Amino acid sequence: MAWTVAPMDVRMAAALAAEITNVAAFCRDHEISRKTFYKWKARFDAQGVEGLGERSRRPRRVLATCAEVEDLVVRTRKELAEAGADHGPDPIRWQLLGAGLLSAELTPSRATIARILARRGLVIAQPQKRPRSSLHRFVYPRPNDCWQSDWTAWQLGDTTPVAIAATLDDHSRQLVGISAAGGDGDGELVWSVMADAIARYGIPARSLTDNGWCYSGTRRGSQVSFERNLRALGCHPICSTPYHPQTCGKIERFWQTLKKWLTAHHHRHGRPASLAELNQTLSQFAAYYNTCRPHRALHGQTPHAVSTPARPHARPLPAPLSVHHGTVTPTGVLTVRPYTINVGARWAGHRATAIKDGDHITIFSGNRLIRALDADPQRHYQPAQPRPTTYRDRETKPQ
Repeated sequence: MAWTVAPMDVRMAAALAAEITNVAAFCRDHEISRKTFYKWKARFDAQGVEGLGERSRRPRRVLATCAEVEDLVVRTRKELAEAGADHGPDPIRWQLLGAGLLSAELTPSRATIARILARRGLVIAQPQKRPRSSLHRFVYPRPNDCWQSDWTAWQLGDTTPVAIAATLDDHSRQLVGISAAGGDGDGELVWSVMADAIARYGIPARSLTDNGWCYSGTRRGSQVSFERNLRALGCHPICSTPYHPQTCGKIERFWQTLKKWLTAHHHRHGRPASLAELNQTLSQFAAYYNTCRPHRALHGQTPHAVSTPARPHARPLPAPLSVHHGTVTPTGVLTVRPYTINVGARWAGHRATAIKDGDHITIFSGNRLIRALDADPQRHYQPAQPRPTTYRDRETKPQ
């Protein structure tokens, strides 16, 4: 039996029997390996009988983390937890390095920090959780390849229910849009977040959502404004399998990060008393999330660092894209420089938003699509769309 610790008499025999000619047979008879035979023989030759005694198996060098560094790890974890940030081994290590609290040589590894937290009783083992090695992650290869959108419920200081809608880039985890409104999430809220994100970051190639009514009616045999508006912009809307939130796992996990941060912020400053105050807080969180918080899935980089203009994007960044706001005139005309566009007199007086992507122009009133057209660059005035020919027109048309 290989690697068996042999009893003392066998060790003595193995070490003293210099006249043994068949070492293999001797090792088989005494159930030791040849490596063990030669190890004990070499010790006897070097040290005599004293070399046959048991030796300590303690490592020659013990690189134990000093108490001061352990205390710093524990204190950093406490500070991150109070700030509502992730406070596992990876975030703690990035905080120690990023804040310059320890040099790179003295900063413990992730595994060492995990052992420190377990030794201090700060980690509760959860063997029932699925191991990370069993997860199969999917990430789109470029920014703007796909955005994930969702909304969640929250409350103001007086327990008034509000909805927070957000949109996240699948590749870079960049929070491209977030906003809150009263009540439950509706089409107007989710589209306002998407439109604001498009104005700042460009048009995504795809939009991934769940099957909520404000996002998708495809599986119910209809089409909601959110889908219709995206298709008019050239974006392909897709939705997850029903009752399978893992498809939208990035935005679902994002809510945990947001709510943990909001809870810590409310604990320090109190809950917001109005929607304006809550939206201001959400803007602070977006800046922190995109530019300051190292992301585990990005190996410690921030979403802003990953989603830079230098990286290839699925759709162009908003350099060629422009957003125009205006009011439709009484004659049904909207100015989208350098064009004047006829959208119809029935929209007179409506505040409209036009997204101009090259010569393709899409015009909305709130979350309602007014008109989508490819402008003729040879004409300043873009006339109304020709009315489609109906059956009655064909019957009465002169021959």
